[in-house]
Amino acid sequence: MNWRKKKARKIAWERIQILFELAMEEGKKGNFERARRYVEHILNLSTKYKVRLPREMKMHICKRCHSILIPGKTSQIRLKKGKVVIKCLNCGAYKRYPYKK
Repeated sequence: MNWRKKKARKIAWERIQILFELAMEEGKKGNFERARRYVEHILNLSTKYKVRLPREMKMHICKRCHSILIPGKTSQIRLKKGKVVIKCLNCGAYKRYPYKK
């Protein structure tokens, strides 16, 4: 990979981190549409520059409606049979992650 692509990926990663922090802040304030726009920018940047999002970041983004998942406001979290079940309150999509007891 040449240095231009590396530099572009680094800049994209920094921008993704900034946008994620802004999306979380806006979601906590109650500006869900602005937070959704930030998440859509994050997903566009990650696909364009082939930057993988870490698991912690993916856990806070709904795959179906691209909204930010904040427990108690836009998501519901339950523990069932060795899994963490996260439900999006906007579209009703579920995410399941295994955990060890």
